[in-house]
Amino acid sequence: MTNDETSEWLNEQWQTVLTTREEPEPDVDRFVNSNVTSIRFAIVTQILGKIAEPTRDLLCLQRGDRVDADTSGRWDPRSFCSRIVVPWNRANENLLGASTDPYVNNPLRRPRLDEGLVNVHAGHRAEWEALAEYLRGLQDQGDEAEVQAAFRRCLVSAAARLEAQHFDYPTPIRISMAQLCEILDSFLETPSGGLRLQVVATAMMQVLGDAFSLFSRIESQGLNEADRARNVPGDIMCYGPIDPATGSSEVVLSVDAKSAGLSLADVHASVLKARNSRVPNLLFVTPRVLDDDRVAVEALVAAEHAQGLNIYVIAAVDLVRASFQLLDEKYRAQLVVGIGEELDARTAPLDDRRTWVELLEALGQPTR
Repeated sequence: MTNDETSEWLNEQWQTVLTTREEPEPDVDRFVNSNVTSIRFAIVTQILGKIAEPTRDLLCLQRGDRVDADTSGRWDPRSFCSRIVVPWNRANENLLGASTDPYVNNPLRRPRLDEGLVNVHAGHRAEWEALAEYLRGLQDQGDEAEVQAAFRRCLVSAAARLEAQHFDYPTPIRISMAQLCEILDSFLETPSGGLRLQVVATAMMQVLGDAFSLFSRIESQGLNEADRARNVPGDIMCYGPIDPATGSSEVVLSVDAKSAGLSLADVHASVLKARNSRVPNLLFVTPRVLDDDRVAVEALVAAEHAQGLNIYVIAAVDLVRASFQLLDEKYRAQLVVGIGEELDARTAPLDDRRTWVELLEALGQPTR
């Protein structure tokens, strides 16, 4: 099949699976739901590529420059994934993950799945070996019908994964300041590569902006997007009033979320972005300033204030305590709702969303 024909076939099979509601089978379910994003993409891409062209080797990861590449089963899964699997994944709420080029990751940058494990993290090596063993079995069997059956099982697991991504976040009718701060502390204590803190900070700025009429709108970038590449001053941009004459507004506050702590280098980088964007206020939401950098950071904050840039540093929960006490209690519930909406908007990992649900359920409060 051509790429277009493969995409059409994939969508037809997907729609069939979505209407049948079959139970996932363990042989592929472990890979479709792996904690390793690259494995989730690889199991789907390798098998679908084999279906599109049965002469392909299921274990091949790179076509290379060999003259006999096509006849030896060598092919280019990276391009195949980018052209077919990534668009399908994006159209289905990024159920496999948010990566736009999964095969650029080190574990998939080797000639074959069954060799070159030196590029694989030791903690994930057993899972990669299991994937290679599973695909080797399909390859050795040489049965096209079984390959298609295996891919259908992948889609069944993907459908179950998609359904599991939809959470009903309980919204407490009332939540006290103490309860709100407690669940935020619990939510943020688990490392998430900065995602949870950025979610909380974004939702917080939305609520505070609305409650105090501070901002006309909020924009938040993706976790791994480069600030300079997008020409934005920070993780979260808070825009001031709209100019009636131009219909535009300027960023009045830039927010950077630093879950691992704030370093002097972080401050220097954010100051440069703020200057380039002419942003007058810079807020760091972070649990702490790194001990070795504390004195230097304080000096830099003072120096920048003298030059017209206001820099603030505060922990997320401390900001909640300081600001939400001035607001009606309804805004505490709005923050709870906003965090759930932001988790969904970012297609956050299931564990992050499930944790938020569990924390809200543990409150034992009447919900809407």
